[in-house]
Amino acid sequence: MFPAKLRKQLEPVLSHGLVINRDIFAKCLVLYPKPEWDKVNEEMNRLSRYNRSHQQFQRRFMNGATAIELDSAGRMLIPASLLEYAGIDPKNTKEVKVNGIGQKIEMWSKPAFEAEILNQGDDFGDLAEDVRKDLDDSSQSKLN
Repeated sequence: MFPAKLRKQLEPVLSHGLVINRDIFAKCLVLYPKPEWDKVNEEMNRLSRYNRSHQQFQRRFMNGATAIELDSAGRMLIPASLLEYAGIDPKNTKEVKVNGIGQKIEMWSKPAFEAEILNQGDDFGDLAEDVRKDLDDSSQSKLN
């Protein structure tokens, strides 16, 4: 069941549809509004079909990407292979952590979310500094 508050916030994009896929870096699922997924596809189209790494990445990334819709009760049917990837067992748990991140939504099993987000020993301040440096470097390269 998709949370009602989140469904209300997403009403403008739900009519376009949704695409769900595995995350690249973590054992979670990522739900994209169709317009955002179209941007992802544009990025994929910029990869070279003559570069082995590009082709392998495309195959692995696109494997499992599935268009889904919410029914009138706010439920969605997620392929079993994706649920298994994320460690979500609908028979044994009814709780899934939903985390908005930019223009997409992450869906986690509660234990995986807690391990990845809540229980990390990394210093969040150090991480913020690293990200800020990357953003600064990116901005600088665009100016040159």
